[in-house]
Amino acid sequence: IWQMFFEGRYLILLMGAFSIYTGFIYNECFSKATVIFPSAWSVAAMANHSSWSSDYLATHPSLTLNPNVTGVFRGPYPFGIDPIWSLAINHLNFLNSFKMKMSVVLGIVHMGFGVLLGAFNHVHFQQWHRLVLELLPEMIFLLALFGYLVFLIFFKWLKFTAADSMVAPSILIHFIDMFLFTSNPDNLPLYQGQ
Repeated sequence: IWQMFFEGRYLILLMGAFSIYTGFIYNECFSKATVIFPSAWSVAAMANHSSWSSDYLATHPSLTLNPNVTGVFRGPYPFGIDPIWSLAINHLNFLNSFKMKMSVVLGIVHMGFGVLLGAFNHVHFQQWHRLVLELLPEMIFLLALFGYLVFLIFFKWLKFTAADSMVAPSILIHFIDMFLFTSNPDNLPLYQGQ
């Protein structure tokens, strides 16, 4: 078994490095939130905006930071997820949605990169027919389905703000309806003519 560890030492090193990187992205170490930079959210703006006292806001067990109040959200966190989310009641909903969408985006980028690397193999081995019969259908399939999904993810992130996020349609329902050739009147289109 020590021979297996020794032969896989670089793989183990890379796995450790990438898990540390993932910990930095989610600002967690052993599932405990870490604070590298100060939070980009401020409760003081809600105290000034409402009739509540700042003591009540600081001790309220189910406080929701409202990004629609001016001054609550002071800009994006410099790197990773803001650690204030670890205190939020809906942190699992937010993080699971974020992780799922980022996994889809990064997975499609990796698959596209792999297909393009295959093109270099075809050129190197002078298998020109594979460029047309293999690479082209793979890229069309990948980009027509999953490239469109990535487009929808970024479009939804850019179009809907915190003020109108409650009326934002579901990308998952759109994708299912696209395959079933159906429409869902409860799930409005993201853009005109979708």
